Amino acid sequence: MALYHRHRPQTFADIVDQSVIISTLENQLKSAKISHAYLFSGPRGVGKTTTARILAKAVNCTERTTGSSEPCNSCTSCQEITANNAIDVIEIDAASHTGVDNVRQNIIENAQFKPTKSAFKVFIIDEVHMLSTAAFNALLKTLEEPPSYILFILATTDPHKIPATIISRCQRFTFHKVASDEMKKHLKHIAKQEGIKIDDDILSRIVHKSEGCARDAISLLDQLMASGDDHITAANSALILPSSSQESYTRFATLLFQKNAHDALAFIHTIAYEGISLDYFMRDMISYLRMLMIASVDEQLAVKEYDISDKEKKAMHECNALSTSNDILRLIDIALRRYTEMKTAALPQLPLEMLIIEWIGSTSQTATTTTTKQDTQIPLQTKTVPEDKAQQIEKNTENITVDIQQETTEIATNKAVEQNNEETKTIINNSTITQNDVEQQWISCISHIESTLPSLSFILKSAHIHSLKNNTVCISVLYDLHKDKLLETKTKKQVEDILSKTCNASIIIDVIVEKKEAQQQENLADLAAAFGGEVMPA
Repeated sequence: MALYHRHRPQTFADIVDQSVIISTLENQLKSAKISHAYLFSGPRGVGKTTTARILAKAVNCTERTTGSSEPCNSCTSCQEITANNAIDVIEIDAASHTGVDNVRQNIIENAQFKPTKSAFKVFIIDEVHMLSTAAFNALLKTLEEPPSYILFILATTDPHKIPATIISRCQRFTFHKVASDEMKKHLKHIAKQEGIKIDDDILSRIVHKSEGCARDAISLLDQLMASGDDHITAANSALILPSSSQESYTRFATLLFQKNAHDALAFIHTIAYEGISLDYFMRDMISYLRMLMIASVDEQLAVKEYDISDKEKKAMHECNALSTSNDILRLIDIALRRYTEMKTAALPQLPLEMLIIEWIGSTSQTATTTTTKQDTQIPLQTKTVPEDKAQQIEKNTENITVDIQQETTEIATNKAVEQNNEETKTIINNSTITQNDVEQQWISCISHIESTLPSLSFILKSAHIHSLKNNTVCISVLYDLHKDKLLETKTKKQVEDILSKTCNASIIIDVIVEKKEAQQQENLADLAAAFGGEVMPA
């Protein structure tokens, strides 16, 4: 029997980390005010079906005293439900019984008969969201007004797929993932009962891998126990938990933030040679980077969620000291893209190696800029030299200083002359531009626009220069639609920039519409011909 079957909770007190839900159900049982229908929703493996079975035992327990909520687990009814052979507790897997016929036969018709031996006939419908719409409609009437001896317990991992009409007729309880501390305590309890000693770091890795799912955590522990060792350590758990240790991805993250490409590549080659799953390593690495990202905003939240030790906390501080929040975000973005490539990569380690090179390259420009700025402020260093050489150095330094000053003066003078020439040239161009100049450059302007803004070329080819006044070029078009397009803020700016560059002058455009029947017909015919058609007479 699987470990999670042997250690399945049999009382409400054994349920792990669902205290609010359990307390509510216990109060209802003590006061004999249970509902006719319950909806248990939440992630997989957190106790929904188990709680449903314990509730079924509690309502049918013949030895449960008044004011008590726990089933005795010793009476015939409790033992039959525990053994999953109670005739009055019907468990239905909705994933394999989705149709309306199954609901009608297994639930509706069965609900008409009183329980054979128990006080309640209990229907536990697992993964109820898988039922079809017709099946839900058939179930609705019975669920709304069931006989007094009927109890429905619906369980689902996806409550959003359940119709609101069904949800509104149930008492809903939302189960949450099991907290790390509670999960670790539960695993220690199971290991103790099984006579197994397990290291704390292995327990932490199991808890991390299970992602809050108690059943997954117990299954991992079961696999580790299958080795037959009484003491489970990191060495004999490497095959079952192929993920990397905390130290490994802390080390890798540190190398990345230090921009140490050589050692980072060597590190990847080492873990690949040791047979560590690179897929698991990459996934854990992304999870670790997420922890760093959260810690950069709220360290306490990161410590609470990841349940890290003092040693791991110190390593987290060291990584955060080498990076900023933006660095972590950019590295996560690169890591996510490379992780998706791992399953199709020609070499398993290639995406990781590409991540290293891409990350170092993405930060090299910033590093170079910083280095350049630092190099411009070279600190003076004191060094003892002979007196005659000191005099010679001082003389050479004076000569170099004079040369630099002269060269700096010449550069500044040349820049000032060039700037004055440009300003003079602009003023001359701005003051001498004529309509004839613009018309001569119009074809060249259209060609330039056609290569950069093809959508405007048709409009400008059918337009012409109407007038020029104070460097404002008035363009005549045939249609209001063309005018509106050219006067759009973005389009107007683009055309003005191209005209100004082509004519070597600062130009502003204005647009007017000159509708000419002949031109309209001609352009319409050209447009129709361009699309393989013709203009039909009215």
